[in-house]
Amino acid sequence: MRVPTASTTVRAILLGLAAGSRSTLGAAAPLWAGARARGSVSGRCSVALAVIGELAVDKLPWAPSRLEGPGTAVRVLAGGLGGALLARGLGRPVLATAGIAAAAAPLGAAAGLRWRSWWGTGRGAWAGAALEDAAAVGLARAACSGWPRARGRG
Repeated sequence: MRVPTASTTVRAILLGLAAGSRSTLGAAAPLWAGARARGSVSGRCSVALAVIGELAVDKLPWAPSRLEGPGTAVRVLAGGLGGALLARGLGRPVLATAGIAAAAAPLGAAAGLRWRSWWGTGRGAWAGAALEDAAAVGLARAACSGWPRARGRG
């Protein structure tokens, strides 16, 4: 089995952490980067709608815990899927990269929950959630930065 480069490993960790915080970001970030490289506006719009949907639903009082029930499993799967898409897009080893991203997802979930718990003491919970969203999107964006352009595009 081929081993991912240090850069790919860091990217997979960042993407896994983002997926742990917001599960849609696991697949959405590499899909967005690929759509952008191909110049697909409709692809980017579709991805954006999915992410915005999760960001909105997460703020609702009945949103399930990311660490209870299937919450963690969903985030691990989302991280693994994102890692696989990332590896394919970058031409790197798929299985190892997917495994690294999947392993990082529970850490992102726990860190996000801990952040929200800390922030919520004496501050607006909504603002803490928005800051967590921004951090997760930033991690996902960093993971997919420098995505190769589609062949035939300048």
